[in-house]
Amino acid sequence: MLTIKSTSDDPMLQDLGICAGSKLLAVNGSQVRDSLDYEFLSTEEDLVLLLETPDGEQIELEIEFDDLIGLELEFEPDKIRTCGNKCVFCFIHQLPKGLRKSLYLKDEDYRLSFTHGNYVTLTNLSEDDFERIDSQRLSPLYVSVHTTDENLRRKMLGKDKVPDLMPQLRRLVRSGIEVHTQIVLCPGWNDGEHLEQTIDDLAALYPGVKSLAVVPVGLTRHRSKLPEMDPVAPELACNVLPYLMERGEAFVKSMSSRFVFPADEFFILAGEPIPNNSYYDDFPQVENGVGMVRQLLDSDIADDISIESDLSLTVLTGRMISDILDSTLAEKWKTVTGLECEVVPVRNNLMGQTVTVSGLLCGVDMIAAAKRLERIGDCVIVPPDCLNDDGLFLDDLTLDDMSDQLGRPVIQALHSPRETLLRAIKELSN
Repeated sequence: MLTIKSTSDDPMLQDLGICAGSKLLAVNGSQVRDSLDYEFLSTEEDLVLLLETPDGEQIELEIEFDDLIGLELEFEPDKIRTCGNKCVFCFIHQLPKGLRKSLYLKDEDYRLSFTHGNYVTLTNLSEDDFERIDSQRLSPLYVSVHTTDENLRRKMLGKDKVPDLMPQLRRLVRSGIEVHTQIVLCPGWNDGEHLEQTIDDLAALYPGVKSLAVVPVGLTRHRSKLPEMDPVAPELACNVLPYLMERGEAFVKSMSSRFVFPADEFFILAGEPIPNNSYYDDFPQVENGVGMVRQLLDSDIADDISIESDLSLTVLTGRMISDILDSTLAEKWKTVTGLECEVVPVRNNLMGQTVTVSGLLCGVDMIAAAKRLERIGDCVIVPPDCLNDDGLFLDDLTLDDMSDQLGRPVIQALHSPRETLLRAIKELSN
């Protein structure tokens, strides 16, 4: 059931005594387990809602779909299914102590896989879950595979009693559920012949298994009690990348899809150019770091924007992407009359030097990087993915905190470089 967090001031609800704390039990006679059920069940034109007020009275509310929208019911968040695995590469197990509590929540929830593209391992699905996925057509789903060698997979999951993966994937595919998969490549664990076999096994389920991303493992400096593991070094990237690209070309010929996609980081580590737009098909794994750089390179930067006064920008970013930003975004921004732009790679002292992505930078590290500069720009720009929905960095600092310490406006970049530039210019004109 769903608990109502707040309601509009609709007189009908007030007359019935339905208020915050009331529970939605059923829609058209079907039990409501969570917000996904509510979305699924409340699409009929005529609806009957079974509600329970805080004093325990059950009320049936007959309502039309259009009127339901006007009620503006807001529900308490669903309880998230958590992960009981102890994966050898789990990033949450590598977080330092003392960060906010929500950062340590490990979700393993197929509902979030459907609604937000979160990767799950399918290790906690019940028969009811499979039936629900089938009946409500919860497609696509996103699955972290580790490896299709079940013994090795259990070792990587840190758990002995888990269902075999391939029968689960076959069942989803038979039900018409589209699946996107990933392999987190861990040197000495699931590379080499294990990687080859996993690619073969997953490709055999195409087009039900629609795509496979291979991403390098992320390692922080906080692994003292975790299994030993090496990062994906440039030398390994130089060996793995040609193999993955060769497999992709073969799949294009045999099934008209590249199917397997190396993450952008492999190209950067190997010093290879980012492929052109057509390489990525319809960008099925862009949120997983596959093709994100290409979208940046192809984006509309600032060709028709001009300004009348001299301005300077400081762009703080992770070390992995800094050279690309400097040679593309900054150079194009510099074509804008009077605009200077400096891209500053930030050392990640919180997570460790092996963490080079922008999304895991904290406020303190970025402030320190800016203060080491001879001159900070008139406006400071931070990466688009390093703040949560509440506007907090990993260390709970805010943009205002950074602005106060640096003495100039600090803005969060948008995924559109053009819109980011316009936001910076607007901020400086205030």
